[in-house]
Amino acid sequence: MTAAMNLRRRREPDAPAGVVAPPESLRAKIWERPVPGVGRAPLVWLLGVHGGAGATTLAHVLAPAADARGRWPGVFDRESPFVVLVARETISGLTRAHDLLRQHHAGLAGPALVLGLITVAARPGRMAPEIRRYREVVGSLAGHVWQVPWFEEWTLVESDVLPVWSPGDEAAVKKRRPDPLDEVPVEIGELGTDVVAAIRTSLGAAASGEGRS
Repeated sequence: MTAAMNLRRRREPDAPAGVVAPPESLRAKIWERPVPGVGRAPLVWLLGVHGGAGATTLAHVLAPAADARGRWPGVFDRESPFVVLVARETISGLTRAHDLLRQHHAGLAGPALVLGLITVAARPGRMAPEIRRYREVVGSLAGHVWQVPWFEEWTLVESDVLPVWSPGDEAAVKKRRPDPLDEVPVEIGELGTDVVAAIRTSLGAAASGEGRS
């Protein structure tokens, strides 16, 4: 049994105290077939919790990722079980992320394994205190929490013309700030590195547990 299969068979940890499953109307559906429209097998799925969250753009600029198209992957045909939720930094966006995290903790998200939450800036400048506080509350259910800042240039072009980060790409770790239309921003390179590291940690833990069984 592979480490990924072992992970899929493990029970989810008990939901944190006080976490209640959302009503069915607030849950995301689960794909009953392989996620359509994916031309490559991703290492991780990005699940946009609402329209305009930024999952499609991030799925393009992060080579190991693919867009789950608003549903939990059913993990068919060797699909990755790993999911990162993506939400815009608004009260409504974070509320939707909260709903899906509660769904996951209640065991109602199928075989998906949530690695964390990416929040995407909704405007330039500093995050509003109300958003920051609510983000911390929602993030407590997510595990890892990452933040994508506002890139004005990204709003002016289609996502398929943006640069792409791949593991081992050194362009994103330069000290100077690159043009986000020509080079991968430092923040995106750090995000990709962190997500890949989280996956490796999960697979390593599963392999260790398998070895002891």
